Amino acid sequence: MKVIILAGGRANRLPNSAKNIPKPLVRIAGQPILEHQLAWLKEHGLTDIRFSLGHLNQKIIDYLKGRCEYVIEKEPLGTGGAIKLACQDLKEEFMVLNGDNLTDADLTGFLKFHQKHSLANSLVGWRCPDARNWGLLKNRGIRILEFKEKPKRKCSGLINAGIYLLSPEIFKPIKEKSFSIEYGVFPDLAKQKQLAVFAHQGRWLGINTEEDVKLANRTWK
Repeated sequence: MKVIILAGGRANRLPNSAKNIPKPLVRIAGQPILEHQLAWLKEHGLTDIRFSLGHLNQKIIDYLKGRCEYVIEKEPLGTGGAIKLACQDLKEEFMVLNGDNLTDADLTGFLKFHQKHSLANSLVGWRCPDARNWGLLKNRGIRILEFKEKPKRKCSGLINAGIYLLSPEIFKPIKEKSFSIEYGVFPDLAKQKQLAVFAHQGRWLGINTEEDVKLANRTWK
């Protein structure tokens, strides 16, 4: 199965030491984030990797030294536009990862879940103890019903963990070049009952701020 890693974003909220490198090359526990992701994917037999690159793309290309495929956004396309560009030659379902997350999610279990229920589109959800920085998922069983805005008060809830199994068919009706998968596609799929959630109970870290980097370096091995 093809895995697309979204690695084109800017590190606007990371420390100055990370300003001149793309987020996937930020080091956590001595290794770039992308190395943690590639090792985790390999554990689950996923080795057909394609990076979607944008900001500071040449640094990732030089680092990878031909180990993985890549496509380059010539302009910012948003998460949806980046996926649409990267999957345009694919005929079968594929996996997508955000390139700035660390997790030990069971990808083998996720794939089995997706196949068992004959799903077209699925995502991994993680139960966050404090969901104020994330939008919440509302689900009934495996079906996602809707996406809610960030809660104003501290509360736990299921959030989008940035891991998807998608059909390339969902992009065919979309004419826009630049759009968000989270806001421009997933809510409509949820309304159409075409999006399911696989709950992950283990570890998950989104690397967006200096505090996230410090936390990851303290806790991730």
